[in-house]
Amino acid sequence: MFTHFFSRSPFRRRPRHAQEAPPIPEPHDPLKHQVFVLDTHWRDGLEEILFGDPIPNLYPIEHYAAVPLPKSAPPIPLQHYQGFVGCARGDTLCCVVLLGSNVVPVRLCCAYEEVPGGGDCAEEGSIGTLHRDALAQLLLQVGARTDSIFGESDYVMPLWERMQQMAEETEKPSSSVPLLHLIQPSLSDVYDPRTRVLSERPVQPLLYLPPEEDLSALYEAPLPSLPENLPPPQDPLELDRPVESVGYARLATVEDEERLLVAAAAMFTEEVGFDPIARYGDGYRARLHGLIRAKRCAIVTDASGRVIFKADAGIASLDTAQVQGVWMHPDYRGLGLAKPFFAAASRVLQRRYRHLSLYVNDYNAAAVALYSGAGWVPIGRFSTIIFEN
Repeated sequence: MFTHFFSRSPFRRRPRHAQEAPPIPEPHDPLKHQVFVLDTHWRDGLEEILFGDPIPNLYPIEHYAAVPLPKSAPPIPLQHYQGFVGCARGDTLCCVVLLGSNVVPVRLCCAYEEVPGGGDCAEEGSIGTLHRDALAQLLLQVGARTDSIFGESDYVMPLWERMQQMAEETEKPSSSVPLLHLIQPSLSDVYDPRTRVLSERPVQPLLYLPPEEDLSALYEAPLPSLPENLPPPQDPLELDRPVESVGYARLATVEDEERLLVAAAAMFTEEVGFDPIARYGDGYRARLHGLIRAKRCAIVTDASGRVIFKADAGIASLDTAQVQGVWMHPDYRGLGLAKPFFAAASRVLQRRYRHLSLYVNDYNAAAVALYSGAGWVPIGRFSTIIFEN
């Protein structure tokens, strides 16, 4: 005969008048309630914003063409997502930000005095400021993965200024931010972005070259005399291979790739402050190779093939492109060559892209004078914040 033993849990008497503790209310999280991933449901609204004003939106348009919207939001934290996020007023998309290593605020409703549904976005507590704050909070969470924030000033600067204010508030011992906000996930990863700023450029005029602008007098005029120690620029018509050219400028070919890489890296280092080959490696080379293959690099070389001037259609969509990477070799600066070279490069690129734009640092007086003297006119303003890696 076997005796079967059953394990018994110790008896715990429940207090006669015990009551369930009420649940602790979840603190209000503006990020959770305001910002969302743009999926295919928002496609029409996003396209209306992007293509309604394509010149300042070329970077996000290029991303949109390469990476379509997802059918639904992926199950990952929002700060780890790369792509378009936004805010809405009802069914109307009113804020859009492109997340990635480069963050681009595409639309911010608090930049407008009149917005869908009415209300004053400049007023604290308005829908516009709630959206701005939620997006700024998200960018603080993205943190050190951000290389830069750039785009139209009306959208970049309100976000950047609010990011700095939030970072300052969270580091103060007497912060007015509620404790629950400090310990919840939406703010626990906040870092101070001010410690990583490499360069802050709040005023960058956005310029446009009207297609009807006649530049021939600039690039057909005889070049000024050069010092004897400098090789003269190469006439593209004298090359042993056919190239598309205007004046002394021509489209780069694969034969120019290594020399153009040297010039491109020198320009980037001079402009941004770090060596792109050291940071991006093969990715930077691949990017340049793609531009050459797409016939988006205009160059001037000397007789040895060395690149002495360059300008790229760095971002392009259909008949619209943004000119980037304008650079003159230091040996050839101050000799009166910039205007004829740039005019020729602009025209050779404009044969492929009717609508050309660029943005320039306002403190670069020489560049501003060059562009305005070559027929470019202001149509807006950009801002850029560059961070150390």
